[in-house]
Amino acid sequence: MDATAKRLVTELQQQGLHVSTAESCTGGMIAAGIVDVAGASNVFEEGYVTYSNRVKQKVLGVRQETLDEYTVVSHQTAAEMAVGAQEKSGADLTISVTGYAGPGAGEDGTPAGTIYIGTWYAGQVQTRQYQFLGDRGSCRRQAVIAALEFALERIRYCE
Repeated sequence: MDATAKRLVTELQQQGLHVSTAESCTGGMIAAGIVDVAGASNVFEEGYVTYSNRVKQKVLGVRQETLDEYTVVSHQTAAEMAVGAQEKSGADLTISVTGYAGPGAGEDGTPAGTIYIGTWYAGQVQTRQYQFLGDRGSCRRQAVIAALEFALERIRYCE
């Protein structure tokens, strides 16, 4: 995680960009990984830990209709979280994550380790679904690395 976070911070600095995060199942681990890097204060805006659905709605503007139709663990929720973080923070790049880290499946039977990561950059939202293996902690750590890599990819290769 440290190396990936460092690469992201370096790239953000080089491009003069700022990042904010919106996290659920990772509970602030993405933000912590970024701010662990020296120089992060030049690029990190703010982080939102929105663990409950109520707070996802209240803070990030995730719609109840989205939660009802697609559930909290979905591309749609990750996208709305990323957009909400951008609207709140004004950051150039936002990273969102929602999922079931385990143990056990979600209420709807979604398997543990199912994670959706969203990014907002250059006016566009992209999401990806991941299926991680391992215990709760392992799934959360894998999600952090995947989120940092996805964000790095977006700012390096987005036209």
